[in-house]
Formats: sequence, C-alpha cells, structure tokens
Amino acid sequence: MTTLQSAAEAPQKTASGLPKRQLHLLLATLVASTCLASMDTSILVTALPTISGQFKAFEQLSWVISAYIVTSTISTPLLGKLSDLFGRRTIFLTAMGTFALASLLCGLSQSMNQLIAARALQGVGGGAIQALSFAILGDILPPRERGRYVGYFTLAFASAALLGPLIGGLIIDHWTWPWIFFINIPLCTLLMVALQRTLNLPFKRRQSKLDFIGAGLLAVGLAALMIGLEEAKTTIFNSKSLFLVAVALVVLLLFIAQERRASEPMIPLSLFRNRVVLACSMLGLCAGAVSFGASNYMSVYFQDALFVSPTEAGLRSMPLMLGIVVSSTATGRLIAAKGYYKRFPMVGSVLAAVALGVLSVLISHRSAYIHFVPWLIVMGLGFGAVYTTTSIATQNACEIRDMGVATATIMFFRSLGGSVMLAVSGTILNRTIRSELPRRVGISAEKGIALIRRPQDIATLPTGVRNAVVDAISTGVGRVQLAAAISMVIAIGWAIFLPELPLRNNAGLTEVLRAE
Repeated sequence: MTTLQSAAEAPQKTASGLPKRQLHLLLATLVASTCLASMDTSILVTALPTISGQFKAFEQLSWVISAYIVTSTISTPLLGKLSDLFGRRTIFLTAMGTFALASLLCGLSQSMNQLIAARALQGVGGGAIQALSFAILGDILPPRERGRYVGYFTLAFASAALLGPLIGGLIIDHWTWPWIFFINIPLCTLLMVALQRTLNLPFKRRQSKLDFIGAGLLAVGLAALMIGLEEAKTTIFNSKSLFLVAVALVVLLLFIAQERRASEPMIPLSLFRNRVVLACSMLGLCAGAVSFGASNYMSVYFQDALFVSPTEAGLRSMPLMLGIVVSSTATGRLIAAKGYYKRFPMVGSVLAAVALGVLSVLISHRSAYIHFVPWLIVMGLGFGAVYTTTSIATQNACEIRDMGVATATIMFFRSLGGSVMLAVSGTILNRTIRSELPRRVGISAEKGIALIRRPQDIATLPTGVRNAVVDAISTGVGRVQLAAAISMVIAIGWAIFLPELPLRNNAGLTEVLRAE
C-alpha cells in the first residue's frame, strides 16, 4: 500500500525526464522571455516621434531600431555556441541580465547617441534570449512532440508585434518614454528567478578552445554589412556604403577561412553539409526578409498614407497575426500527429508569395482596407507554416552537441534576412519617393524627401501635394511588398530542396541522460 501511495505521489515525468509541473513552468517562462525580447522593437513604434523630438535628432531615428537588430543578429550564433559549451542556464541568465542592464541604460539616456549605444547592448541580450529559448525547447522536447508547443512561441512573437504599439502608446500617454525601458527591469528579475528554479538541466561541460578570432571576424563583418546597407538608404551608390560592403565581404571571407581551420568554430561549416540545415537556413533567410520588410512597411503605409494612429495601425495588422497564430499552431499539431513536415513550408511559401504579390497591387492603387484583410490572413498562414517547420526540422536533423549552435544559426539567418530586407526596403521606398514626387509635383528630390515627416505633418499639406506624397508612399510600399514576394518565390525552391527525415521520439535531454 505504501509503495502504491509513493508511486501515486511521485511527480509525473515527461518525455524529457522532467516533472510535468517543472516542464510547464519552464515553457511558460521561455514563452514570456521570448515575448519580452521581441516586444522591445514593436513597443518603440509609438515612442519614436516623442524621443526624436526631445533629442532633436530625427535623422538618427532609424538607428534606434537598427542598432538592436544588428547586434541581435551578431550575438545569436555567438551565444548559441557558448550555450553548447557552458550550458544553457549560465548563458541564458547572462543574456537576461544584459537585457535588463541595457534597458536601464536606455531609460537613463540623455542623448540620441547614448540611446543608440544602449539599444545596441540591449540587442545582444535580446537576440540571445530568443535563440536560446528555441534551443532549450530542443533540449526538453522530442521533435515530434515539439510541434505542439512551437505555436506558443510563434504566438509570443505575434503578441509582441500586436501589443507592442498599444502598450507603447499607453505608456507615452500616461507616463514618459523612459518607462518603456524601465518596465523591463522588474519583468526580467521575475523571469530570472523562475529560470533559476526551472532551468536546472543536466549538462556535461566540454573542454574546448573558444574561437575568439572567428567571433571577432563575424562581428566586424556583419556590423560593416548592416551599416553599409543602412547608409545606402539615401543613395544606393555612395562611396561610404560601397566601402563598408566591400569591407564586409572581405572580412566574412576571412571568417569562413577561419572557421575551416578552427578546432571549435563558432558556426561549424559542417552544419551546411546537412541538407536540412542548409535548406532551413535559406528558408529562414527568405522568411526573415518578409517579417522585417513587408510587415513593418505595412505599418508605414497605414500611418503615412491612410493617416491612422500607430495604435490603429497595430490593430489593422491583426489579420496577419491571426493567420500566423492559426498556421503555426495547426502546423505544429499536424507535424506531431502525422510525423512529416516537408509539405508545410512548400505550401506556406506559395501562399505567402501569392498574398504579397496581391498586396503589392492593392497598396499601389490605394485600395480600401477591407480588401487587404483576406490577403493579410493568407500571408500569415504561409508565414507561420515556414517558421514553425524550419525550427522543428533543423533540431530533428542535428546532433545534440550542436543543438544550440544549429538553432542559433537558423535564428541568425532569419535576423540576417530581416536586417538586409529592412535596409533594402528603405532604399526602395526612398528611391521611389525621390523619383515619383518630382514627377508629380515638380519639386526637387531633396525637397520631396523633406515632406516625409510625421503622419500628422503630411496630413496638413495642401491637397495636391498631400495626394502626391501619399501616392508616392503607396507606390514605394507596394514595391517593397513585391520584393518580399520575390523572396518567397525563392523560398519555394528551397522548400522543394528540403529533405524529409523521420522525426525522432527522444528529446535532446533524454539522449544526454542515456549517454551518461
């Protein structure tokens, strides 16, 4: 009788070997951490006009967002590799502490340059939090079961994108902009306490030599590339931009050479001999281009062409988020139930490409918003299918020792695609305005660009000039969507190339325990 009671009272074990209660609390903490790190880009949308007005630095406005994206892109593979060497818990808590410290520095900033520097530091922590959350998911759940939970992480991304502008607007209306950053500090503290208790996973320390040269080359190469693309927003062929891109290419070639001979490379090039990892990396690159380019510039269109508030612009993006949530949840459950995954990114890429092509036409012709709704949903359905599948397929195809770096590599390519597309989209929009406004209004390109300020300023322009500005913005954003559609057409080819492997039934953590 006593034995039966003890068995009944023992905590239920899951496929990972963790008690059920610990597993659920850990998953909830990881989802909340992902949402917090993701939201720190979208929450700034409503605050940027206030911040730039206070610091009188409108021309530096884009760097508040770009600095975060650049450093998060760079930190993702570096800290993913470190987590394989030193354990997820240590690196995750360090990343969370870095994010909290940077949030404090952001709120205390007294100039735009200080804020940009603090945002760069914040991106290091934010990028690591998002990548390591998915790596830990690979540790504690087998690939076939993982599909049931990936939807919650996608929901966190969608919630961050949707709720960010709403929360930012509320804070700006009732407090001051530094509280957008200060609020992160108590939230990070609570999450760190929860992680300290739940992220207690078995880990076997490996003796290895860190590839500091590779880390430095990767950081310098990517920083030069992102800054060079950012500089090309105003003029495509300018000496500074071309010089930085050339430096980036040379440094990244040196990085590849270094990774070939390093005993413990930051990004093992052997990963790309795995067709699954290669295909998923390229799919992530294409999907990331859509998430940062097409999605962000929909908000630009809603505010600068339709003159809705940032909060309403966020609400108008809800059909897109709805499609992502439904698709990611359904895709994850279907993968778990059926055991296959290849068809989902194939169908998803087609849906996203078609939806973006139609949206490019609707935007260019300034159609009524109701016409956008079904295509935003279709775009979200396609997008969610691609994102969900690439994470599951990659973690299923790689060895447990490379789980962190493989997951971080997928996240890295998503961020890289988004960063490149963000710069390319800015260039497309700027070049369109510079060519369209002089033709429509008869003013110089420089004077035309000077008209593109806050939405409320555009709305007060004389009727003829205002219509010309709105038409130019609509044409430019339509071309951005068309570029994103081309990206998803390329993704279709990579989805066809993606091999179909049987899904494992063991979690990475289970394999570690067996090895011991």
